[in-house]
Amino acid sequence: MKTVYYIPIEPLEERYTEQWYKWFPIEFKEAGVNCITIDGDILTNAIETGTFLDINSTVFYKSEQLKCISQLFYEKKVNKDDIFFVADIEFWGIEVIKYLSVLNDIPIKLYGFCHAASYTREDFMAKTESFAKYHEIAWFNTFDKIFVGSDYHKSQIQKLRNISKYKIINTGNPYIIPDLEVYKKKNQIVLTNRPDYEKRPNLTLDVFEILKDKHPDWNFVVTTGRKQWGNGWLRDKALLMQSKGIIDIQETLSKDQYFKILQESKIMTGNSIEENFGYCILEALMFNTIPIIPNDYSHPELLEQNMNCLFNTIEEQIEQIERAMNYPFHVYSYVEKYKKSFNKIISECLKIN
Repeated sequence: MKTVYYIPIEPLEERYTEQWYKWFPIEFKEAGVNCITIDGDILTNAIETGTFLDINSTVFYKSEQLKCISQLFYEKKVNKDDIFFVADIEFWGIEVIKYLSVLNDIPIKLYGFCHAASYTREDFMAKTESFAKYHEIAWFNTFDKIFVGSDYHKSQIQKLRNISKYKIINTGNPYIIPDLEVYKKKNQIVLTNRPDYEKRPNLTLDVFEILKDKHPDWNFVVTTGRKQWGNGWLRDKALLMQSKGIIDIQETLSKDQYFKILQESKIMTGNSIEENFGYCILEALMFNTIPIIPNDYSHPELLEQNMNCLFNTIEEQIEQIERAMNYPFHVYSYVEKYKKSFNKIISECLKIN
């Protein structure tokens, strides 16, 4: 029986990382693999500093994982052709695994998923590009295969880090579609993206303000699993809009509460200027909530070029929201291709090269 050492991202309820933490071991075991999770310790369960993860806690967690891996090699528990699967290749010290493998003369297979990196425009990590780009080239070349969520992201890695296309495989981001309870849809539009600058939430709030003026009976909901949505002037703007009855800010949401809002909403929209995949979009599709999003990045792939969902200007965004609200259409079928993502990843890991 093959052994896979699964190196997860620390599980946080507000992120997909908690789901991946549970799902990947189950999927590997169902494929007949002995799956061992390499866990770490965290400093906090919340994102206190950073955006997608707490930057201090994630370094602490990864350091603990590396200590565990070093101990496995020291205790002679790692065998030839064992597989190491890393849930996020942006892992400080990932080259240590290869170092241990090569210098202990124990050949292993190393696979990982790439979500974003310092080349991702206006991403939180972009400020590290002056030095991180050199680490990233080393990390990409350390892995046997790298999995990504879209052809768009694959092309970005090829172009901006000069990595061979043969090393990068577009599997889509894996997701297990739950049993869905059917809710009656409201005339409701939801903003689910993180309130980070590259998501341009201020533009979406402006669109909500315009539409509320035209359609006072429509609901506009802003969601987050965190204690508060946004900071500084952006939060002040959102709170002022809420006080005027334009939007409803829903904070500290559990996954179930968040999903209920999505299920009840006809439309989700956003104005992101970069997206390598987009779990918020996938979750909307899962509940047949129509995404109205920019016609760029990975968006056309997720929506299979459906121009009723893709806009090029704010004027088009407003027109498409109004049209979809009055004449809704089905988008659930776009989820189907991502039901196979786990199988694609696991099959590639288990290939005999």
